[in-house]
Amino acid sequence: MAAQGRKVPSVGGNMKIIGIALIVLSAGLIVLEMHTLTIYLLAAAAACIAGGTVALAGGGLVWTLSSIAITGAVALPLAHWTRGRLKNRASEDVSRDDTGHSVTVVEAEGRVLRVAYRGSTWNARLRDASAVAPGPGHTLVISAREGSTLVLEPPPSTI
Repeated sequence: MAAQGRKVPSVGGNMKIIGIALIVLSAGLIVLEMHTLTIYLLAAAAACIAGGTVALAGGGLVWTLSSIAITGAVALPLAHWTRGRLKNRASEDVSRDDTGHSVTVVEAEGRVLRVAYRGSTWNARLRDASAVAPGPGHTLVISAREGSTLVLEPPPSTI
């Protein structure tokens, strides 16, 4: 027998709150995705939208969690596949084209180098972080490129 004057909480009302919370969470994940561009957050947002929709439609907690799990299990591998397809291979090829070219140090301030390459000045760093930074005028070789930063190493020894 229920206690007099007490209202028993409704499970349906709580599921509506959970549904709204999941939809709001998905909106936050979508906004965060716009800043990170990883695509994985879109998969998580899709799972939250699915769970929120089920909860708002009156599904119980088990159905809500199941829809989140199933949607996530489908969306995450799909996001991984999509991310692989969207890689900019032309950009990677251009980055590899820089490897092996010589550059001249223009400025050396601590671990940060500025080097002359392709008619402009680029940010650069040494591949070996423990190496002594060369002074202006030294020649180094590009071993990689990370975004717009060149990764450098000493030129091969000439014997």
